[in-house]
Amino acid sequence: MPQPPARTSLGSPPVSPAPDDAGNKTAGEAPKPETPWNLPADVLSRLARVADLYRVFALRFTCLETVRLAKYDSEAEASDESVRRYAYLLERESDGETLREYRQKVREDGTPRGGEVQDEEPFPPAYAWVQMFSFFNQSSFVYRDLGERFEGFDWVRELEFRGALPFTDGKDIRQWEGTVLVDAVTFTPVEIHAKPSGQDARVRALYNRWSQAFNLIGFHMAPRPLLYSASVQFGLRRDGLSFPTALRYDTRIAISAKQSAPRQASSRRYDGYQFFKTATTETPGAVLGK
Repeated sequence: MPQPPARTSLGSPPVSPAPDDAGNKTAGEAPKPETPWNLPADVLSRLARVADLYRVFALRFTCLETVRLAKYDSEAEASDESVRRYAYLLERESDGETLREYRQKVREDGTPRGGEVQDEEPFPPAYAWVQMFSFFNQSSFVYRDLGERFEGFDWVRELEFRGALPFTDGKDIRQWEGTVLVDAVTFTPVEIHAKPSGQDARVRALYNRWSQAFNLIGFHMAPRPLLYSASVQFGLRRDGLSFPTALRYDTRIAISAKQSAPRQASSRRYDGYQFFKTATTETPGAVLGK
């Protein structure tokens, strides 16, 4: 069952004092300058080439998708949960450019049965996130390098991103901001964490407006604002790429101007990957539907 995260603050965490030469934090010491929002041209080029490879591989696999949806009550306890399994693949739309998700129910042995099932997220599909650094999307994002480190057994590079589009429905990755860990050698994604761009300020403003808006008989005129977060894990390595193995979207509800509580968690696991060659009519350059 997806576990709800603890109640969290909508504000930014306090800045910790910088350490001195002995590793002790010294109160009053000036913070280090903020990392600039730009990446070297050669890094952007390598990231874009990786995105191109993902477009080529988009039609070269099938897998099993396990969907779990949990809803939480006012006590942050799971009050309702459902589990569904599908045969999953990507296919090209009639326009020849856009990719879409295709799902079928599966039998006990994992083989597909019946026709297509509509069960997509209201937010970006897992495979859409691999196009964050594509040549097409680079003009709609700003990025900055947060440095390299070990993450488990992986040597990774952490990059921060911020989409240029305002948050409306959240279906487009350009409406999100967050961090991505990429393999420091191959530049393929390892892990992504994101939230809608400008969410903290937007939710504070909406909550303040909600708390002051009453109708004539004293009831609030709108529901409390909602917050969203996303995480994607890339646990499968093949042909120099990493593929999504887990996707999760959390929905939280504001309970004050600075606090929120879990409302819903949707998680998707991808396993049983099967890869195959595509027909010669495949055209690199498709982007997953928004």
